Amino acid sequence: MKLEIQGLGKRFENGRWGLRAVDLQLEGACFTIVSGHNGSGKTLLARHILGLEQPDEGRVLLDGTDIQKNLREVRRRIAFVFQEPEHQILGMTVDEDIAWTPSRLGWSRERIQANRDRALRLTALEERRFEPTAFLSGGEKRRLAIASVLAAEPEMIILDEPFNDLDWPGVKILLSILLDLHRQGIALLVITHDLEKCLAHAERLVILREGTIAADGSARELWDRLSGLGVRRPGPRCGTLEGMTWLE
Repeated sequence: MKLEIQGLGKRFENGRWGLRAVDLQLEGACFTIVSGHNGSGKTLLARHILGLEQPDEGRVLLDGTDIQKNLREVRRRIAFVFQEPEHQILGMTVDEDIAWTPSRLGWSRERIQANRDRALRLTALEERRFEPTAFLSGGEKRRLAIASVLAAEPEMIILDEPFNDLDWPGVKILLSILLDLHRQGIALLVITHDLEKCLAHAERLVILREGTIAADGSARELWDRLSGLGVRRPGPRCGTLEGMTWLE
């Protein structure tokens, strides 16, 4: 997979630019973090990648083709996990929810079952598969949202603030799941301000400021510049990049 964002710009009705002159290329199964302060354009960028927003300038290409020409294919290959998982839970039970999208793709019963079983296993929800979705905790609902998109075989998963409102055990479980998916060849684009929870494991960090790319590089390259880029650098406990991991 090769995703190219070329000169992307989005202007609001009040004349303010939400995104301006954004150039970004994502290729292969890379673990990329997009960070920046509130209102910097993080979620807006993700919505353009999925074709949920029409740019005023520039374009987004998937394997050389403008995504606007085949949005159905784009949304099959690139999945999105909302900040609030309740917004995308559709099934009455965990099992039903995971099978929801694959069952509408016309796949065989065997393929749907195999993907559902794999998604349950990878998100540690096997023991909850027949539970009503309403009975799940917040962390379990977030894992269910990931399982549900995973069952449709995406090549990339975009997650919007996935660590919000999770306690330490919840963060550890979720981060372990994401790293496992990455090892299996799925590209991850994580939108977050919680750098201390995942930056040590990412291959690339993109920082947005006022709708433009302020920095783009490896976590190590940008480590000493974080505060100057308007991103909070964690305190003494995380004095080094390696010390930022929550997988203890």
